[in-house]
Amino acid sequence: MNPKAICVVLYPPLCGIVQLTNSAALFFRNWSFTIKVAMQVMNKLRKFIGPSILVLVGSYMLRLSWFKWPDVLIDYGRELYVPWQIIQGKVLYRDINHLYGPFSHYCNALLFQTFGTGLSTLAYFNIFLVILLTTIIYLILKSSFGDLIATTAGIFLLVIFAFSQYTGYSNYNFVCPYSHEITYGIFLFFLGLFIFKKYLMNQRPVYAAFIGLILGLIFLTKVEIFIAGFIALFFGLIFVFRQLKPLHPGKHLLNLILFFILPIIVFFIYFSLHMPLIDALDSLTASYRNIFIDALSHNIYYLHVSGFDYPTQNMSRLLTITIGYLLFFVFIGLISYLFARLSKKVFIYKTAVIIFAVIALFIFFGHFPINWPDMARSFPVFILFLLFYLVINLIIKRDDKTFVAQYLPIIVLILFSLLLLLKMILNVRLYHYGFALAMPATLVMVTLLLFYLPSWVSKWGNKKVFLSFTVIFMFLALLFYFNMTKHIYEVKNYPIAEGRDRFLTFSNPGIIVNDALGQIINLMSANDTLIVMPDGVMLNYLSRKRNPSRYFEFTPNFVEATGEDNIINEISLNPPSFVVLSKKNTEEHGAKYFGMNYGLNIYSWIINNYDKVSSLGNERLNGEEFGISIYKKKKSYHTDYRVKKEEQN
Repeated sequence: MNPKAICVVLYPPLCGIVQLTNSAALFFRNWSFTIKVAMQVMNKLRKFIGPSILVLVGSYMLRLSWFKWPDVLIDYGRELYVPWQIIQGKVLYRDINHLYGPFSHYCNALLFQTFGTGLSTLAYFNIFLVILLTTIIYLILKSSFGDLIATTAGIFLLVIFAFSQYTGYSNYNFVCPYSHEITYGIFLFFLGLFIFKKYLMNQRPVYAAFIGLILGLIFLTKVEIFIAGFIALFFGLIFVFRQLKPLHPGKHLLNLILFFILPIIVFFIYFSLHMPLIDALDSLTASYRNIFIDALSHNIYYLHVSGFDYPTQNMSRLLTITIGYLLFFVFIGLISYLFARLSKKVFIYKTAVIIFAVIALFIFFGHFPINWPDMARSFPVFILFLLFYLVINLIIKRDDKTFVAQYLPIIVLILFSLLLLLKMILNVRLYHYGFALAMPATLVMVTLLLFYLPSWVSKWGNKKVFLSFTVIFMFLALLFYFNMTKHIYEVKNYPIAEGRDRFLTFSNPGIIVNDALGQIINLMSANDTLIVMPDGVMLNYLSRKRNPSRYFEFTPNFVEATGEDNIINEISLNPPSFVVLSKKNTEEHGAKYFGMNYGLNIYSWIINNYDKVSSLGNERLNGEEFGISIYKKKKSYHTDYRVKKEEQN
């Protein structure tokens, strides 16, 4: 008999209770199913949380810095002028003096040829590269450390390095860098590291070929990037060949070598069609020989960059900051140890410990404030320690393929980051050249603070407590650098140029530069030529006036290395119609002002052969105020400088 009929016959109220129970059971079954489905959806959506955060952070930094990236006169004009001249028919090294590899300028020339000449062409392409670089770094770190660390590293890349500015000079960002060789080189390394990680999982010859090709392209960028990248990836490849033993290793090695030399041979053939073979070879190797030129390697500027201008003082600061980090780690390690020893029920004691720790930190940092601009000075010490620890572990667990696949790419990254820091070893910083040279090291430090140190502490202390303090420290560092960038970008609102070349800069020197640009266009005919000294080839590019000489930068170290007579000889062969002198303090290069503290013969040659037709700002081109003077070639100019020198001799 039906249970429902029974309950109706025997006891009608019981029927209602049964119905209610059945409904409740059905409800809870449905609710449980709903929760299960919701949890599955949440788990699927969780993998999008990190990328979504990075998209939001990147979008905000783009909006904050939109077309405020380039410097109005220094360095970045070269990155626009050279590819523009290449598509006009000039050949790098033969017609345009250049100290680095050719890849980036010819890549940018191809972009100009394809999408049109304009600052925005390079800016949009570099934004695309930043997106790719962030994605690659995120995927590499996520596979080894999880989503939290990968997302944090991406945030540091976007906020501190990709779109930042910390000084009065721009160019130290990944959108409009002072040198595309360094940003393209770093991007290529991370692309190579990503392929190397694939190679570990599947030893196919095609991956070896791609790694070789990428190393060949890096060779054509900048010396320090190639040396660091080659040594780091070479270490990883040696381990692969010795331990993983891919099938047909000779084929892998052949692919690696052939594709490494392929881009070098292509450029050699191209240059050999436009210059003698020895000059073509010299063009590809000159940047590697230049690191041994005394006039450059012993220049005060490079000594300052490395910290060897005051080695004892800088070493002392490095050790002081390292000790500060160690005291901080010991302190929060002690708090973590106490937390682990207290009973879980004694909540009030744990709260007291946290309050005490926070108060103690405030007191400590009140007396010994954190010098955030110097926070990276001790990075080499900790990265060297971490590298040593991981290499030992790799040797011990060399037969564990899972461990090797997970951590060998990280060891390669750590080695690369340490080698990049050698150029600024006693003066490591996140600003200036640090936007590129210290970026990989900062990513490594993120893994140290969020993964390795908490993992070591967990053996005897509370991992979450230690982690919370390191997260607070990293947040404060991020906030400091973000506020610096935000403050500078808020005052860069003066527009320079128009159309695809338009960007924003400071009103000083922006107003004078705009006025000078207008006068150059009005004074010069279509066939007139222009040289800007000591720096300011941006004016050539924005006015679309070519420089008839191979030389367009006249900093003290360049003048010293090249020689004033050689420079004047070169310029006098095809003298420009106009010369523009701009005020630039080059004291960091060892001499303060062009025409006063260095380049006196070049300045005298200009005064003797050119008439001043306009002055804007500080006419003397020294002191605090910015200024530009425009000179026009005298009608009486007809004598070659070399003839004059022979007559004098």
